[in-house]
Amino acid sequence: MVPLRVFVAQLGLAVLSGEDHLDAPVRWVHVSELTDPSHYLQGNELLLLAGTNLRPEQSAEYVRLVKAAGITALGFGVTPVFDRVPDQLVTACCEQDLPLLEIPASVAFESCAELLYGELLSSELSEIRRLTEAQRALIKTATGPSPLTRTLQLLAAHTGGWAVLYDRVRGREWSGGVPRIDADVRAAIDRICVSTRPTSATMSSVDQRVMVQSVAGPLPCGYALAVGAPMVAGVTDHALILTAASLLSLIIPDPTDNWPSHQVGQAALALALDPHSPRWIQHAAAVFGVQGSGSLWRVLCARTTDRAADTRTRTRTRLGELASLLASPFVDQDGVVFIALLPESAPLSQITDDLTHAGWLAGISSAHPVTRLRAAHEEAGQALRTALFQGSCVVSDTEIDGLAGALDMRRLRHYADRRFRPLRERRQQDAADLLTTLRVWLRHNGHWDRTADELGVHRNTVRHRIGQVEASLGCQLADADTRVELYLALRTLEEL
Repeated sequence: MVPLRVFVAQLGLAVLSGEDHLDAPVRWVHVSELTDPSHYLQGNELLLLAGTNLRPEQSAEYVRLVKAAGITALGFGVTPVFDRVPDQLVTACCEQDLPLLEIPASVAFESCAELLYGELLSSELSEIRRLTEAQRALIKTATGPSPLTRTLQLLAAHTGGWAVLYDRVRGREWSGGVPRIDADVRAAIDRICVSTRPTSATMSSVDQRVMVQSVAGPLPCGYALAVGAPMVAGVTDHALILTAASLLSLIIPDPTDNWPSHQVGQAALALALDPHSPRWIQHAAAVFGVQGSGSLWRVLCARTTDRAADTRTRTRTRLGELASLLASPFVDQDGVVFIALLPESAPLSQITDDLTHAGWLAGISSAHPVTRLRAAHEEAGQALRTALFQGSCVVSDTEIDGLAGALDMRRLRHYADRRFRPLRERRQQDAADLLTTLRVWLRHNGHWDRTADELGVHRNTVRHRIGQVEASLGCQLADADTRVELYLALRTLEEL
């Protein structure tokens, strides 16, 4: 919007009342000769009239109506109706504290509209230029030395306030300017950090306005950018904050960057030279900051729930993601199973929550001394089978709810291998098709059409395959007990 004084200065208009309100903003210029134009006004207009239908004795009522509609000022054009502004109108505007401008005959009403349009366009171009220059400066800073802190400092300078980036999961914080974070702002930051979707919040106090924006970053995510300024943030500032949030998501240091590479290398070298020596575990303990002698360790086995991700092209990405989620550099892959080493002090509840949100299923062993890591690995593998069966992460030394806790997964797996051996002895493609069809058919409670729709085949094809399954396994799938037995066995045949 354009201040009223711009019209006064550039068009040479006389101010007949309201000299103290020349900084009031003008959003639009509107011309109306109606005796009551209030129904056609939205507020912050410079209302122009020549007095065609104005009765000077009714000026007080007219001013009351247009002021109640929220106009910024009245502009009265002299000639051809009135040679000068009626005294009654001037008096009414003075009494009701409404700015009144005299528009001389030499100034066309259209000139006021053109001035407003020109100022708005100039302001918009200026904001675009300001945003472009600020974005260019942020990008340059983000690619230079000390990018995180300097980016926040530059953002604070451009908004005229302060900026804070908060990592809730790891308790890290970076700032630019002098942050002023009260209880409401802190609560908003915490709420944004725990959100799993892009989220923002805005709040105002007496002397500042704060915008909090979620920021993506190294897993597990829990980042928020808070920016406070004494002035109300406009469109440019909002766009600038979003740009900064995008840049910060690219330069937030991954916790894996802080692992001392020489200590990781020492552990690997000591293990390669002598697997039975305690030296390698002492070096590994140093990475986590725990005591090596007598410390207990957990082994984690994990599978991604995204089967398409189990490809070689994404192996390296998945290894890095898991290492970041677990805050452990000791991560490896064996087929489709990922294996990791964790100290006993690792926060299991937080780890399982983070893994679940990131699309992982995991089995975690109980705490073991280093001499029993092989047993811990087997225990973690068993826990992963249970996790795949029940669809949630499992820690082996905790109570397991549901049917999975009552079953011996190892014995059930051996039974499944024996039970489905006749199918697996067929041609590889046939075996895969039959097992998939059986799994889907049992999940749909024997419904032929739903199974055919999911598999993308004709219902007769489903019937034929189920008939082949019955012939190969020597069973009748019409029997409910047989269905339950095969369904449980199939659940353990996840590709582990």
